[in-house]
Amino acid sequence: MSFVNKRPGGRILPVRRLTPHIDPHKQFEKLATAIGEIYKHNSSQLLFEELYRIGYNLVLSKNGPLVYDGVKAVLEAHLIDCVHKDILKHIETASASPTIANNEALLSSVRMLWSEHVTAMLIIKDILMYVDKVYVENAHLLSVYEMGMGVFRDKVLLASNGRLNAGMKKAVLRQIEYERHNNEVNRSTLRSIVDMFVELLDTARLRPLYDTVLEPQIIAETTAFYSTVANKRIAELGAPEYTRAAHDDIDAEMDRVGAYLVAQTSKPLRDVLLNELILEYDGRILSIPDNGLVNMYEKRDFSGLAVLYSLYSQLPSSFSILQDRTRSHIASIGKRLAELLAVRPDDESLTKGSDGTAPQTHAGTTAAARTAMALRWIQELIATYDIYDDFVVKSFAGNKAMRIAINDAFIGIINNNDRAPELLSLYIDDNMKSGLKGKSEQETEHVFERSILLLRFLKDKDAFEHYYKVHLARRLLFGRCLSDDAEQSLVSKLKIECGSQFTLKLEGMFKDMQTSANMDSLFKESLANGSLGLDIQVSVLTPTFWPALATSTTSDNTARDSSQPQSHKTAHNSLIDMAIEKFTDFYTKHRSGRTLTWQPNMGNADLKVRFGSRTHELNVTTYQMFILLLFAKDDAVIELTATEIQEKTDIPKDLLPRLLQSLACARYKVLTKTPMSRNISQTDKFKLNMSFKSPQYRIRIPMVSAKNNVENDKENAATMATISQERQYAIEAAIVRIMKTRKQMVHDQLINETINQLSSRFMPTSKTIKVSIERLIDREYIVRCPNNPRLYNYLA
Repeated sequence: MSFVNKRPGGRILPVRRLTPHIDPHKQFEKLATAIGEIYKHNSSQLLFEELYRIGYNLVLSKNGPLVYDGVKAVLEAHLIDCVHKDILKHIETASASPTIANNEALLSSVRMLWSEHVTAMLIIKDILMYVDKVYVENAHLLSVYEMGMGVFRDKVLLASNGRLNAGMKKAVLRQIEYERHNNEVNRSTLRSIVDMFVELLDTARLRPLYDTVLEPQIIAETTAFYSTVANKRIAELGAPEYTRAAHDDIDAEMDRVGAYLVAQTSKPLRDVLLNELILEYDGRILSIPDNGLVNMYEKRDFSGLAVLYSLYSQLPSSFSILQDRTRSHIASIGKRLAELLAVRPDDESLTKGSDGTAPQTHAGTTAAARTAMALRWIQELIATYDIYDDFVVKSFAGNKAMRIAINDAFIGIINNNDRAPELLSLYIDDNMKSGLKGKSEQETEHVFERSILLLRFLKDKDAFEHYYKVHLARRLLFGRCLSDDAEQSLVSKLKIECGSQFTLKLEGMFKDMQTSANMDSLFKESLANGSLGLDIQVSVLTPTFWPALATSTTSDNTARDSSQPQSHKTAHNSLIDMAIEKFTDFYTKHRSGRTLTWQPNMGNADLKVRFGSRTHELNVTTYQMFILLLFAKDDAVIELTATEIQEKTDIPKDLLPRLLQSLACARYKVLTKTPMSRNISQTDKFKLNMSFKSPQYRIRIPMVSAKNNVENDKENAATMATISQERQYAIEAAIVRIMKTRKQMVHDQLINETINQLSSRFMPTSKTIKVSIERLIDREYIVRCPNNPRLYNYLA
C-alpha cells in the first residue's frame, strides 16, 4: 500500500506590492532638470541612485517612450540654444575673415560644445542604463548615447541647412592649408573636431561623417594644393631637390595624419601626393638638364637616389621608367668604355712592316698596348659595376628589380663586344700572373667574384672556356702562376658556376702538372749514379686536356703524351739529344704502350753565355736556344744567314722571323744583324754580339708576341673557326641525346629543346641547328617520318 502526495494545480502569484500612484510627467521633470544641471557641470550635487530609480520606475510603469522621447527633446533644446548663442557668430566671423585665429575660435567653440555634450551623454547613459537595457532593446531603438550623438549631428552640424557643417569643413581645410605653409595651428582642436566627425554617423550611408563629408574634401583640397606646388617646383628645382621636397611633403602629411587625422586617410593622401608630385612628372624629373638622374649617378649621390627610389618604387609605371633610364644610362657608359678599344685588335697594319710582309719590331709593343687597353676595358667595366652595385645596396635597398635592370645593362655591354670572352680571360690571366700580388684575401676574392659575374653575363661561355684553357696552359707550362691555390680556387668557382663538364679539362691540366712533377722526381732519382750534363724538367701532357698550342708563339715547356708518335726534325745539341733519349726510355718503362711526342715550340731553357769577358744567364724559349747553340763555338766567330739558320734548325718559316727579332732587334740584342733594320729577310746575316752588356746577370728574353695578347684579325678568325667547329659537334651531340630519349619529336620542339640544352654555353641559331639535323639525317642518326616531314624518328 502506497501513499502519493498530490499538489493541487495552478500557480502561486507573488503578493502585489501596493505603491502610491506617481505622476510620470512630474518624475520626468526631475530627469529633465537633472540633465540641465549636468550640462551646467553641477552633476556632483545630483543623487544618481534617485535618478536611476526614476528611469527604472518609468519603464516599469510603461512610460519608456516618455523617458526616451523626453530626453531627446531636452537635448535638442539645449543644443539649439547653444548654437544660436555662441556658434553662429563664430561661423559668420570665420566666413567673413578666414584667419587662423577666427578659424580657431570657431573650431574651439564647437570643440567645447562637443566635449560638454559627450561628457554629459556619458553620465546620462549611466543614469538611464535600465532604459537602455529594457525599453530601448525591446523597442529596437538607438541606445541613449547613440541617440544623443544623432541629436548633436542633426541640431548642430546639420542645422540651418548644414551651414555649420559647411563652415566647419572650411575651417578645418583652411587650418590644414595654413599649416602646409609653415604656420602653427592648434592640432589638439583639430584632433577633437576630426574625432567628432568620426563618431557622428551619416544616417543615409551608415558611415562616419568623416568618411562621407570631411575626408573627401581633404583629399580634393590636397590634390589641388600639390598640383600647384608640383607645377611650380618642376620649373625651378633639380631632381635631387625636387624629390627631397616631395619626400618631405609626404612625411609632413603622414605626420599630419598621425597628429589629427585618421589612419585610414594615410593611403589615399599618400597616393595623391605621389600622383601629383611624382607620377605627373616622373619622366621629366629624371631628365632635368644637368641635374637629373644621370647627374645624380655621376655625382654618386647615394642619399639623393635613395630618396628618389623611395618615391618611384611606390608607383609601378614610374619605377619602370627609373629602370629604363638606368639601363640606358649604363648602356651609354658602355659606349664610352668601347672607346678604350678604339685601336682595333684586328688591325693588321699595326703588326706588319711598311712593305706589308714581315712583322715590325714594334709589333710586340703595339700588341701589348692593345692588350693593355683591353685589360683596362674589363677593369673599367668591373669598377663601373661596383659603383652601380653600391647604388643597389645603398640607394635602392637591395631591390631585386633594380639589380636585374642594372645587370641587364651590363649584359648588353659585355655581349656587344665580340672579343669579351677573350678579354675576360686575359684579365684573369693578368691577375693570376701578377695582378694579385700584394692583394689581400678579400681583394683577391673580389677579383674572382667579379670575374665569375662577368662570365655569368656572357652568352658565349664556350668561347671563354677556349681562351681560358689556352691562357691557363701557358701559365702552367711557363711557370707564370702567382699562386697555385688561387688558380685552384678559381677553377672551383668556375665548376660551381658552369658545371663539372666545363672544368673537366682544366682539372686535367692541373693533374698533368702534378703527375709531371712526380715523374720528374722519379727521373732524377734514376739518374743518381749518372749525370746528363744538364738539368732537364719535362712536363708530360695528356693531349685531350691541353689546347693545341703547337702553332702558337708561347714559351711553354712540354713533351706530349700520345698514343701515336709524331716526328719533328730539329737540330739538337748532343747533350739535349741524350737527355731526351734517357727520359724517353725512363718514361716508356713506367708507361708502357705510350709514346712521347716532343714539342720544342712549347719549351724554355736557361743558358749561360759568355759575351767577351762577361757571362750572363739567359732564359729563352727552346727554339731560341736552338738558334743560340748554332753560335756556340769556342774561339770562332760564326755568321749565319736566316736561311741557313732555318735549314739547320728546321724551325717553321713563319715563326723564325719573330725568333730572330727577339734575339737581334728587341731590348736585349744578344745577336747582331746585318743589315740593321726591323725587317727580317732570308739573306740577313747574324752572329753572336760579343759586345753585349747588361747590368743584370739573369736575363729573360721574351719572344716577340709571345705573351698572352689580344688576338689579331687572323688569329681571331682561326679561333672562331675552331669554336664554330666545336659548337657544331656540341649541337649534334645534343640532338642525338634528345632524340635518343624522346625517340620521336616535331621539328620545332627539337629546335627549342636543343637551344634550351645549349644556352648555358652558347646560343645556337635555328639555322645552325637545322644544318646539324640535316647532317645527322645524312649520317642516319635520325630520319624524317614518311607521312610528316617535320616529324623526326630516332634510329637506334
